[in-house]
Amino acid sequence: MGIDRFNFSHFFDNKIQASINKESYKIKSKKLAIPIQKHTSNVKFVTKPGLYDNVDGLITSKQYNVILTIKVADCVPIYIYDPNTCYYALIHSGWKGTKDHIIKNAIELLFSIAGSDPKDIIVVIGPHIRNCCYEIDWDVAQYFSFINKDSIKNKWLLSLEKEIIYDAKDLGVLNCNIHTSDICTYESLDCESFRRDGKKSKRMIGIIG
Repeated sequence: MGIDRFNFSHFFDNKIQASINKESYKIKSKKLAIPIQKHTSNVKFVTKPGLYDNVDGLITSKQYNVILTIKVADCVPIYIYDPNTCYYALIHSGWKGTKDHIIKNAIELLFSIAGSDPKDIIVVIGPHIRNCCYEIDWDVAQYFSFINKDSIKNKWLLSLEKEIIYDAKDLGVLNCNIHTSDICTYESLDCESFRRDGKKSKRMIGIIG
């Protein structure tokens, strides 16, 4: 990864800190909530730091003073914040989590726990492998709507971004409150990419809090 961090806090009017960072980035804090990611659609509400097994999304509130983290290297980091209730979430959404609508699970938890109004929710979709480069076979493509076929290679190109946006809007999140990074992790040498670099790839650390 060529640069140390991408900062997304401005999308939230700097009311909360949100970024993606080099794996070597040192967070000097004892407030970290860390999911042990397994490509699930599980999202958990947390009130204290620690390790959380078998979840790919975490939700908390500013009152608990917890920093949420995830690791990604092509999968989609999704940052969610409700400035009205001060609840926020961080989601790791690969093709499996996207297929199983992990963002809907997170937003529905905000509805039930925080009483969020979907019109107040802000979503930021961070750097990930975009449809220009995300080649998949039909065994995966069959689960998605936003795909284009490359007849020459007999592959499909998947837009995880469009799938996620569709799910968010389906729950009432406003289009004007959904922001997407135009950075493709596969193309950009500033990013880690498992597809590009294989086992040599590292991870990027997503942070919100």
